Amino acid sequence: MVSIRGWLTRLKNHEAPVTQWEAQRREEAARLLGNAEESGDWIALTTHYNGFIREVAVRALRDQPSPEALAALIDRLNDWVPQIRELAAESLNHYLSPSYVQALLFVLEPLMALASRQRADHGPTLMAVRKVLQTAEIHDDVYANFLARQSGPARYLFTLLLEKSVDPQALLRDSLAHRELTVRLAAVAACQALPTAQALPLLREALFRPGAKVRVCVMRALLPLLENPQPLLCTALLDDSRSIRTLALWLAPKYDIDALAILAERLTQGLPTAKRDWLGILGLAAELDVELEHSWLTAAAGSNYPSVRQATMGHLGEGHSVELLNALDDPSSTVFLAAVAQLDTHSWASLKTGLDAKLDKDWHELSEKRRHALMRLRPQWQQVAYLLARLTAEPAAQTLWAKRVDLWCEEQYQIVDPVTSRAERGKLIEQLRDLTSKGLISSANFARVSD
Repeated sequence: MVSIRGWLTRLKNHEAPVTQWEAQRREEAARLLGNAEESGDWIALTTHYNGFIREVAVRALRDQPSPEALAALIDRLNDWVPQIRELAAESLNHYLSPSYVQALLFVLEPLMALASRQRADHGPTLMAVRKVLQTAEIHDDVYANFLARQSGPARYLFTLLLEKSVDPQALLRDSLAHRELTVRLAAVAACQALPTAQALPLLREALFRPGAKVRVCVMRALLPLLENPQPLLCTALLDDSRSIRTLALWLAPKYDIDALAILAERLTQGLPTAKRDWLGILGLAAELDVELEHSWLTAAAGSNYPSVRQATMGHLGEGHSVELLNALDDPSSTVFLAAVAQLDTHSWASLKTGLDAKLDKDWHELSEKRRHALMRLRPQWQQVAYLLARLTAEPAAQTLWAKRVDLWCEEQYQIVDPVTSRAERGKLIEQLRDLTSKGLISSANFARVSD
């Protein structure tokens, strides 16, 4: 600070002739540095366009150690002025001590950004930081920070801790349950380097944690270590995760496992109560194209779990229209949409009566999104046929239904309807023409469907 004050004094007393531009630069520098000296806020000046100001700011930060100051110094390691880079590196050396562990952990992301530039002159600094963080006396601080981190810093600390770990099993157990997905994946790979006796319990435990992507990797790593993989694969065939089931189905022939027999055996037992069991049975049955008994489908369709009800919809064929139509009342949007998608595969003849009844009963209570989805189940001409029927049946609400008819006409571009006969289409067009003549629908919109 003494040197900075001396420089400011000399700058103010300098009497050599200068240009106006130089004078402005000098006055700006004196003002900024003077303000920073009074406030102690040098960090903002480390990114100033004037290289001299940046240099003075870096020198000042050397005497004001803090996590934020360290982050600013790391940023200046990429400065385009060589002297500033060297000064920043020299200043950063003061932090290469276990006593500054919290500051070093604070700047992990800037350090990783620095490493991503892959510059040779950054190598010694990065290695020095790594060495400090691996010091035994601060291991607990680094470990606690690792457990709370996400993304790149978590991966960095995992690798760093694994290199010097005296108890890799404990580290890998925590890493396999880490909040960061990529850390869990890295831990699975690290388990494969352990002796089988150490890796097996870790991988078995990790196999039942949530996260299909990690579980698939765990299963791939676990199978070669097992003397008899068949029990694991038989269990995996009925797993609630589609990824696990797919892997098990792919490997089943290799280990002489009959997936159909596994499913058939499970179906001889009682109805499941857990969501995971339901999803496993429904998923495997769908993948093997096995039709489940009516009692199973009825129970699944009435499950308390929306995900189970949703999975059931894909199993309900033409003979289960009642269950599908009942599912249209489901409060879960995912179940409703799954039911609509399945009904869309049914013939119009099997669907018409139930869908008409549903729309007649709930039209005004339905949300616009659900109403639109149900109308899309109808062939295009049958959509306006329904609207015209409601208009005729409810003369008191003629304006409302005429507006719906007009909107339907406006939305049409090219009508493709292989279901409605030519004669019925002609009658519908005549009804629309009559509404047009009464001014209830737009003639321009009528022209879109009458050609």
